[in-house]
Amino acid sequence: MRNIKYLFSLVLVLFLFTNSFGQQETTITNYWSHMNIINPAYAGSDNNINWKSTLRNQWSGIADAPETQMFSFSSPLGKNVGMGMSIVNDKVFIENSTYVAFDFSYKLKVSERANLYFGLKAAAQFFSINPASLETFNVIGDPSLSNIDNSYPNLGIGFLLKRENWYLSVSTPRMLNTERVSMEQEVATMATDKPHLYVSSGYQFDLKNNWSITPSFLLSTVKDVPVLYDFNLLASYDELLSLGFTYRNTKTYAGILSFKVSNNFTVGYAYETSSRTILSNEWNSSEIFLGYTVPFKNRRGQEIDDDIE
Repeated sequence: MRNIKYLFSLVLVLFLFTNSFGQQETTITNYWSHMNIINPAYAGSDNNINWKSTLRNQWSGIADAPETQMFSFSSPLGKNVGMGMSIVNDKVFIENSTYVAFDFSYKLKVSERANLYFGLKAAAQFFSINPASLETFNVIGDPSLSNIDNSYPNLGIGFLLKRENWYLSVSTPRMLNTERVSMEQEVATMATDKPHLYVSSGYQFDLKNNWSITPSFLLSTVKDVPVLYDFNLLASYDELLSLGFTYRNTKTYAGILSFKVSNNFTVGYAYETSSRTILSNEWNSSEIFLGYTVPFKNRRGQEIDDDIE
């Protein structure tokens, strides 16, 4: 078992200290709970004040597997303006990455039935690698295994077209193609963050007896990497109980359950598994979701109406 752990550590380090291409931004199952992380135009778009948090434990059968802590806040500032912030912390083995962002949104009424939201995001990324915890068999330290601590800014943009039961979201939350390069003892280390494009849409079908069904999808694409997409089906009862199912084209399936424990407080749980036999026992993932929502009121104590008929 120890040999397997050493082999996993070696492979991971090779990826960390060479050029690597892949989906670099955080992926969670209940992404719709933190849409302003993906698209800043969502900040304040539901006319509520929202505090939301997700804890994700990925690949539970593998030691030192990825862990994610995610927090988001959003609120209107007035009838047409919204703001938000988010913190995403990812930890995998000896690597830790923290993303902090602030969002601004503005609403334009484009018809009696639709609003268009425009969003801007200002963010900072903090990245560190601590190879001191690696167990090696060399008497002399490897110069390529030195600590790395970097931080760099980023910008994002997004659009949200919203009707009463339908939405279309297009965004790039991290627009800058950032390269981090260092040279220590003739060893070059480089990591590149490439812009991701996100497209999402969904429609809520109202059924009898206060039930509704909402099919939706999220598509993510980045240069030189296959498109990643999620298909979701969420059944809700009077906004009190939600049951969902997700399929991701990495042959991953997930079940979601959430319910209101009070008028403002919601808890949820998601469980992911893979259909690939070699992965299904080790690559299961769990998410716990917490949300607190209150209606936004203006200075007169009145709730804001989004004016969509």
